[in-house]
Amino acid sequence: MLRDRSSYNRLITELGADIEMLQSVLATNRRAQDRITAGSNDELDYAALAYTIHNIYGVIEGYCLRVAKFYENGLDGEAWHSDLLRRMTLSIPKLRPALLDKDLWYLLDDLRAFRHKFRHLYARPLEAQRVMLVQQQVETAVEGFVAAHITFQETLKLIYEQLPSDQ
Repeated sequence: MLRDRSSYNRLITELGADIEMLQSVLATNRRAQDRITAGSNDELDYAALAYTIHNIYGVIEGYCLRVAKFYENGLDGEAWHSDLLRRMTLSIPKLRPALLDKDLWYLLDDLRAFRHKFRHLYARPLEAQRVMLVQQQVETAVEGFVAAHITFQETLKLIYEQLPSDQ
């Protein structure tokens, strides 16, 4: 399906808003980490940090879902969360470039897996060591995703500029 300029303009704007939200959630993540670094060792502090990691991945997944819906649609089955992320590594000729490279995909897939476990803890205790292990990847993952966004958005703007004006 050929998209018009207004569709691309909306997508570019929405993806930019997603990145702003990601930066906001990252700031909250840093505050939660600072509490632990300052010596707070309460389970609630680790739960708060885990919640921010959950939210960081949620924003990233929302961004990827927005891209998939704009270009491809069709996310089916129970494994759609991992399929979506994997799909973002694909460059689809005459449709869209890849959003993620393999290294960034691996990092983000770790965040996705953590988010899944965090959502389904129920009666199991939260493992502080696991939270801190994943937290070590957060900054690199977010920086990589923001860089991928910038590159992806530049391509979207080039496509936008080549489309005929909306009348």
